[in-house]
Amino acid sequence: MRIPFVALAAVLIAASAHAEGDTVPAAPPASAPAATAQAAAPSAHLAAAQRLYQKLDLDAALAELAQAEAAAKDNEDETVSVLIYRGLIFSDTGKAADANDQFKRALAMRPWAEVPAETSPRIAKMFSDARRSLWGMASVKPPPKKAAAVNAVPASTTQTTPTAQPAVAPAR
Repeated sequence: MRIPFVALAAVLIAASAHAEGDTVPAAPPASAPAATAQAAAPSAHLAAAQRLYQKLDLDAALAELAQAEAAAKDNEDETVSVLIYRGLIFSDTGKAADANDQFKRALAMRPWAEVPAETSPRIAKMFSDARRSLWGMASVKPPPKKAAAVNAVPASTTQTTPTAQPAVAPAR
């Protein structure tokens, strides 16, 4: 909601400046921050499933998770979240084997995945046991994030120091 408000404010400022005859530099495009925010936020179906799970409407949450899974075919983060929440619901309904299967599927994709912080200790242990049976350890650290190339120097601008080469005598 913040991005559209900022864009609206920029348009209003530009329009008022144009009406007064002033010129205002163009605002930067808001599409880049919107794309980043969209990638970080869960889909509408996953967010609805999370809300329904919080309200203990488990059947409706499972239906939303099915739609979220269909929509998240190419989004691994979203798929892992769907699998974890489905496992949480199965464990809440006494389907331990199904819950374990969902947890293992999520952990096969992301060994460092975690259940939500408010998860009961019993279910968190079930999740940890699924990880241990799959990976042989109770916790896995996520891989280090690739460092942004803030201080990196492009190869085209690096200076090479000339090295001394032996003089080649002409062949006789």
